[in-house]
Amino acid sequence: LAMDGGKFLQCFTTAISCSTPHLYLSALPFAPSTSLLSRQLMTKFSHLVHVAQGGLQDWPAVQLALHGHTDDVTSVAFSPDGNRIVSGSSDKTVRVWDAKSGNQIGSPLKGHTDHGHTSNVTSVAFSPDGNRIVSGSEDKTLRVWDAKSGDQIGSPLKGHTQDAHSVAFS
Repeated sequence: LAMDGGKFLQCFTTAISCSTPHLYLSALPFAPSTSLLSRQLMTKFSHLVHVAQGGLQDWPAVQLALHGHTDDVTSVAFSPDGNRIVSGSSDKTVRVWDAKSGNQIGSPLKGHTDHGHTSNVTSVAFSPDGNRIVSGSEDKTLRVWDAKSGDQIGSPLKGHTQDAHSVAFS
């Protein structure tokens, strides 16, 4: 319930700051009806506005914090369908996340330390079909990954004389 309350406050900060005494009138009806906070409090306020259509089904994705990297996150990208997020970090890993739940999908792509990049990952991107991920690093290489299995595809792409700071698919 406390986590739901925190999400509620983050989501409706502007409305609450404009009219704190009307907290329940101004914001509660617009909270996701499936949230624990809404289910517990809506029954206590019978004369509130009812949102019939277009209300939140779940808390907005911006309410998520993705925990897992052990150093600075240097790059993030959404998959083309918006369901996944890929992140690169100074911890030399690439991680894939579920964009709705914030949960990590699979293990970190540690090829950056075992069989891949030996320095900070500086840039990541999904392919247009969402099946591949490319990562660039300060070790002057690019790596291509299978987005589902996390396996590195082929050999590193070498040839840069400086850090690879930006990657993209065409």
